[in-house]
Amino acid sequence: MDHRFSWILVVVAVCVASCSNDKGGQQGNKLAYRDLKGYFQNELHHISGNKPALQKTIIMNGKRDSLTIAVPDSAQLQHLLAPFLDVDLNKPSLQGAYDTILLADQFSGKRSLMYKARNTATVPQEVIMDIDSQQHITNVQMNKHVENLVYEYQQNLVYQQNKHIRIVTWQKIAFLPARELDVKVLLRHP
Repeated sequence: MDHRFSWILVVVAVCVASCSNDKGGQQGNKLAYRDLKGYFQNELHHISGNKPALQKTIIMNGKRDSLTIAVPDSAQLQHLLAPFLDVDLNKPSLQGAYDTILLADQFSGKRSLMYKARNTATVPQEVIMDIDSQQHITNVQMNKHVENLVYEYQQNLVYQQNKHIRIVTWQKIAFLPARELDVKVLLRHP
């Protein structure tokens, strides 16, 4: 009878130890993809701190307008980076949703990292990052495409660190003409 009790005690101890090890493993897991959401939150903080002038050019359905914002406020910068901040590749629903392709330049140490969606319904379908030799992201491009019977939407996003932002959006709703919005913003540092 004493032997059964000792076996039960050993089994319970092993189960408790394995459960606690499993929880620690979950907390220590690395992100499956580069943390773009965190990257763009840091960029927003950096741009807000430096307060560069923004030279903004907007082309909507062929009509062009330009303006310069000498001192952008945080709400303007938040709005400008919103399409980038909305992308979180590490959401649980996107786990394993992308194939990863890495192209490395052996001479300079720079790399291009591409995430390509395995399914056409996954948004964004493609993310391309240029990474310098110190492993910092210097350029991000994203492509989004949504299509159904009554609606089609495409958005191409480009962010070049400390230089420019470009957002090209095209949409078509059934029975209405297509609309295109091209926003280019140059960051002019003092």
